[in-house]
Amino acid sequence: MANFDNLINDNQHVNTIGDNPAPVVQETYTDDEIRDVNNITVAIPDTKTPIVVFFGSPASGKTLSLLRMIRFLEQHDYQVVPEAVFRPQTDKHYAKMCAGLKDMAYSAYAPGGTDIISFMLVKVLDSVGNPLCQILEAPGEHYFDGSANLNFPTYINTIRTAPNKKIWVFFVEQDWGSSQNERNLYSQKICSMQGLISPNDRVVFLFNKADMHRHQYKANGEPNKQVFFNTIKQQYPGIFTRYQNTGIAKYMYGPYNFRVVCFSSGVFNKTNDGREVWTPEKDWYCQELWNAIK
Repeated sequence: MANFDNLINDNQHVNTIGDNPAPVVQETYTDDEIRDVNNITVAIPDTKTPIVVFFGSPASGKTLSLLRMIRFLEQHDYQVVPEAVFRPQTDKHYAKMCAGLKDMAYSAYAPGGTDIISFMLVKVLDSVGNPLCQILEAPGEHYFDGSANLNFPTYINTIRTAPNKKIWVFFVEQDWGSSQNERNLYSQKICSMQGLISPNDRVVFLFNKADMHRHQYKANGEPNKQVFFNTIKQQYPGIFTRYQNTGIAKYMYGPYNFRVVCFSSGVFNKTNDGREVWTPEKDWYCQELWNAIK
């Protein structure tokens, strides 16, 4: 049994812009990008600092995880700075999100309405300004649109093939989706990306919204990773297979060569006016993710 507290280490394309409000869509995308997602362009001016890619389906919690990490990192003497030129100047919404990113990170409410992050690239710096990593957030529907399509938009392939080292954070959630069939399709999309990324890239599996399953926590108040792992392995077939160690590597490093993180951004309570009050979870979750990224 693995000790998951110590785990280390001519195409058909998606043509969707998701369920974002019309003003967000109009400010984010050009007409060409709306017509074909493969016309979306991004720029990564820093080609040396590693990129942490948050890979997840729509509503997987990537945005809130990013905002929670920003708050955590800045409270621990790191700097987090949006990359202003990641999206072209035609993306007015991206410029607004860059300007308002810290307000959203420290808000008492979960983002909603037009405060929706479609794209975001932030750079994490140490206390003296040295770059440590870049964290990338992109629309979940560009990773998985609910169909059996296994291809990715051009801009995601551009990021994948950039010279930067990558840390892929695959978001999965216990009991997510409308059915096991939907989880199977999402699993296939994860496996499709795993077949494309460099073997030198690092992989983290993030079991998000762990706090929804408190019965799977240990007596010390921390999630039981083994229990979460067993359930996720059953619900998302094949996503761990590529990273199984064999031979002496299995003996020295354990059965898998990835990191497992149970995560929670916080607790959310709906108000009478439709907003959600955000109470961040304890720093332990963020520290676990940061340790896996570092």
